[in-house]
Amino acid sequence: MVEQRVSNGLNEFQANRLRVSCQYIDSLLGDIEAILDTAASKAAFPRYSCDITAEQRQTIENYIAQIRAQLARALQGQSLPKENAIPASRAVHVTLGAIDIAAEELKPRYMRGYGQVPEAAAAELNVIASDLQTLVKQLDRCLSQGRSAG
Repeated sequence: MVEQRVSNGLNEFQANRLRVSCQYIDSLLGDIEAILDTAASKAAFPRYSCDITAEQRQTIENYIAQIRAQLARALQGQSLPKENAIPASRAVHVTLGAIDIAAEELKPRYMRGYGQVPEAAAAELNVIASDLQTLVKQLDRCLSQGRSAG
C-alpha cells in the first residue's frame, strides 16, 4: 500500500486528523460561546449562572477569535480545505424533531411507566404535550417555508 501525501509531507490520514482536530477545537470554542450566551439568556431553566464580568467576556471572546484564526492558519498552511458545514436549517429541523419526541413522551401513556397517572393530570399532560407539539410543528413549517411568524 502506497501512502498518498496530501501537502507538506502529511499523508491523507494525518491531514484528516489535523482537520478533524481543528474542527473539534472550534466546536469546543463554540461550547464556550454557548455557555457565555446561556448565562446571559432569558432561559426558563438556565444551566449556568452569570458570574463572568463584561471585561472577562470580552477577553474570552478575543482569545476565541485568536484561537480560531490560528486554526484557520494551520489548515491553510497545510493546504487543507475546510469541510462543508451542515445547513443551519437542517440542524434546526433535526432539533425540532427531538423536541417533538420529548413533548410526545409527556403524554400519559408514557408517564404510566412511573406510576398511575390521575385522570385530571392525564388530561392536563395531553394538553401540555399537544400545545408544545403544535408550536414545534408551526415553527418547523415556518422554517420549511422560509418565512417568519410570531
